[in-house]
Amino acid sequence: MANAQLNLVNATLAPQEHQHLYELANKLYSDGVIRNDPRLLDEAYHLALLAHEGRPQHIPSLNLLARIALQQQRLPQARAWIKQGLHTKPDSVSLLFSAGHIALAQGDLDSADDYFTQSTRISRVATKAANSLAHVKLLKGDYIEAFQQYRELAKTQANDPQVRSKLFEACSHIVADFYSDELAQDTLRYLQFDEADHSQLRGLVTSLLSHQLQLTEQGCPLELENIASNTLLLKSLTRFYFCDPLFERLLMTLRQSLLLTSSRNLAIAKEHLGLVHALAYQCLLNESVWYINEQEHALVEQLSELIERMLQSPGLGSDDLYPILLLIMMYQPLTHCRFWSALQHRQMTWPGFMAELMQQQLQQPRELAELASQLTSIGDSPNAVSQRVREQYNQHPYPCWRDIGYNQPSHYWQTLEATFPHALQGIAQRHQNTQSQIFVAGCGTGRHALRLASYFYSVDVTALDFSHSALAYAMQQANRYRIQHVHFVQGDLLLSERLGQQWDVIECSGVLHHMESPAQGLHVLCKQLKHDGVIKIALYSRRARRSIWQLRERLGKHLPTQANDMRLVRESLLQGALSGDWQAILESPDFYSLSACRDLLFHQQEHVYDVEDLPAWYGSTDLEWVGMIPPNGSAALAQQYFGLHADQLTPTQWAEIENDHPQLFAGMYQFYLRKKRAA
Repeated sequence: MANAQLNLVNATLAPQEHQHLYELANKLYSDGVIRNDPRLLDEAYHLALLAHEGRPQHIPSLNLLARIALQQQRLPQARAWIKQGLHTKPDSVSLLFSAGHIALAQGDLDSADDYFTQSTRISRVATKAANSLAHVKLLKGDYIEAFQQYRELAKTQANDPQVRSKLFEACSHIVADFYSDELAQDTLRYLQFDEADHSQLRGLVTSLLSHQLQLTEQGCPLELENIASNTLLLKSLTRFYFCDPLFERLLMTLRQSLLLTSSRNLAIAKEHLGLVHALAYQCLLNESVWYINEQEHALVEQLSELIERMLQSPGLGSDDLYPILLLIMMYQPLTHCRFWSALQHRQMTWPGFMAELMQQQLQQPRELAELASQLTSIGDSPNAVSQRVREQYNQHPYPCWRDIGYNQPSHYWQTLEATFPHALQGIAQRHQNTQSQIFVAGCGTGRHALRLASYFYSVDVTALDFSHSALAYAMQQANRYRIQHVHFVQGDLLLSERLGQQWDVIECSGVLHHMESPAQGLHVLCKQLKHDGVIKIALYSRRARRSIWQLRERLGKHLPTQANDMRLVRESLLQGALSGDWQAILESPDFYSLSACRDLLFHQQEHVYDVEDLPAWYGSTDLEWVGMIPPNGSAALAQQYFGLHADQLTPTQWAEIENDHPQLFAGMYQFYLRKKRAA
């Protein structure tokens, strides 16, 4: 609408009608954001402009115009409206809050910090500036300050999923320097939260307990009874698996002691029952990754034989069975026991504290088998390497994740453009009115595919994997979270053209380097990508995996495939029985669960890459470089080395940084390529 038309309309409106226009614009803006509808946002902007023309000094109208422009990614207009408003009212809480979000959208974290701080100082309740300030602290890497702020927010906003998620993200960077009972009680409360990724509390909990239990290389001076009553330890053992060599040694020692003392009388002392139960949970979470000596193995076998005989007696019930079952479950899941099928057929009511554990041990495996039988398949490749890798993931689906996490829903292309503003300018605009078809090539147990469907508007996700076991796990989690718009398909990536579809986006993370010919896999995917579409790829870094390859060379061609053999290698590394520097391996969380350890160290097939060689690797395709997803700490390095934003760096420039920081890409090279537009 031209300015002359606006002035003509406004000349005929009374003040109350300008207020009505503002309220209508605000309603349309809210609806447009909720529905992700550009048309509603355009209408809201025009109405807000009408309201502003009638009352040029009206702060809410100026703020609304800025918020709409921000939502439309028109940052210069958004800044102009805020500047006009702050000139009129410099201490406006709402304008300062919006200014912070505009600065955030520009990537100007210092200005965002300043605006949110000003808004919070004026009022902590008028806006959510305190939440936004904590988020900015997190983005800036000021983890202690972010943690303290989210810790305070959690006291009143614990039910807000975003606050919980960001609190846990901040916690993942915190290590306690000493034991604090107040911090321990807060952490215990966080462990009670549902729908949260409790593994992010691992470092904080481990450090708190290490100080409390006085845990050192020499051991733990506290008696079993004191440890068995530690509420924080017991709860943590049921929420995540520990990733610390000293803790693993302590827990293994406790387990052995409990097995020896309890198996004598086939009963668990009341004061030890909670710890035995928690250790059984820990074994389920880490997939029985700990070393088992011959004495323990023999005792567990004897207990298993006893359960077999007990199951033949109809007069024995759950109260008779559960103490012995708990002792066994400290060492292995019930699915690995000969009596598992017989136990499934016995209808029993378990004690309340056992109900969830037994449900996971007995019912979930049945559900997974049923889901696996329902899979749609495009077929398996006869490729021998593919067959070996498929068998690995059928035996040990990876990763065995527990929570999907949380993100504020957003538009995929806006997020991508914000990540790579220099290479992908305008791409969000070209995709704003369409539903994006996303193909996850090699989805494993489905966490990433389900996150895509949960975190982004207007996406339809097809997720392919060749492992029946992994896909069954993914489908079970999709049902748990009630996530739609994800279609799981079984089959080999090399046959994915049988899906008969062209994709806007292909995501292929940690997959191609496990193929016999990664280049062949890339060519297959490239054919299915639309012109101007993007593909995300993650590949192993040669520099980051140097110690892993040294270990693989020591072990020779025949890498262990059986759990006992993998446990033995792990124990040798933990005990220092293998000469070499394995610290990077021991610091990897993947070392501390069986499926993850096999994926990390004993994979049937893998290639590694140097970042500077990536252009030659994809050079024979129609793909061009977009940029690397910057790992933690790399933004500052990009500025230090080249005076550029991280998204602007070329593979050659990344190589120069990685040479000085060889563990920078321990989490793989994760980068985007774009298929060139049709001529």
